Amino acid sequence: MSKNIYHFFVEGVGERTIINTLKTDFQCIQAEKVDVFNVIQNKLNKNMLMKLKPGTIVILVFDTDKDETDILDSNLRFLKKQPNVKKVIIIPKVKNLEDELVRSCNITNVKDLMRSKSNSEYKSDLAKCKNLKQVLINNQFDIHSFWNQDPKGVFAKYKCE
Repeated sequence: MSKNIYHFFVEGVGERTIINTLKTDFQCIQAEKVDVFNVIQNKLNKNMLMKLKPGTIVILVFDTDKDETDILDSNLRFLKKQPNVKKVIIIPKVKNLEDELVRSCNITNVKDLMRSKSNSEYKSDLAKCKNLKQVLINNQFDIHSFWNQDPKGVFAKYKCE
């Protein structure tokens, strides 16, 4: 039986940091590669997908805090036509990574997660964090509450997979 190959396209460095921690430290997800690429704002192209192995499952992680889905729809159609893509899974964040972390941890504000001075500093603190697993554990991170809600509005057609 062959092992599935998962390739993530995520919106930012924070998402990449979280996924790599879930993969290596928590060992609760599989990820062959995690690329930072905003599928809401930018179009994928054949050159970007040439490095994918045949049978790759592509996972798109994206924010739902903007009201525009045309490029995402185009990217989904494009991916489904690619011969080396076995399946496309979408994980819409409701509304963004900060909201997901507040919902899945015992914090009231995202800056509390990293003990950052401000919400804007939390992103750089998260990217530099060397012990994210322990930070998440200390804040009672619940993986079952993370990335598990379906979005509303124009993104309602994208169910969290």
